[in-house]
Amino acid sequence: MPRFLIVESRRKKMKSISANCSVFSMRANFKKNHAFLKNCRGSLSLNFKGTASILMAIVFILGVFYLYQVNDLATKGYEIREIEKQIASLSQINKSQRIKEVELKSMYNIEKTAENLNLISTQEITYFNLNGPIAMK
Repeated sequence: MPRFLIVESRRKKMKSISANCSVFSMRANFKKNHAFLKNCRGSLSLNFKGTASILMAIVFILGVFYLYQVNDLATKGYEIREIEKQIASLSQINKSQRIKEVELKSMYNIEKTAENLNLISTQEITYFNLNGPIAMK
């Protein structure tokens, strides 16, 4: 047999053996023949169903992750709007309290409150001048 034909026949055998090395056909051929495992070199070949199922699983996982992110973003947006409403309400209350404070500190309200409490206004102011310390034992 010429050398060319021997090499060609070996190539055909290798192709048929490498086809038997796929993950899905390995279980079926394991009981029949253990010799095909010797020529398998750890190559992993997937058929269309396996590739499609892996891609579908990846798309499903990414879809779930996307829905989680969108839901989380919407929830945080709602919380931010609620806090902004609280800030607006509290700033309005703060403005009204400052206006009330200014009104109560006005001289007119002080004089009116002094009259209602029957306080006497001072006509004469007397100052004490001390040269030494103010409090002594």
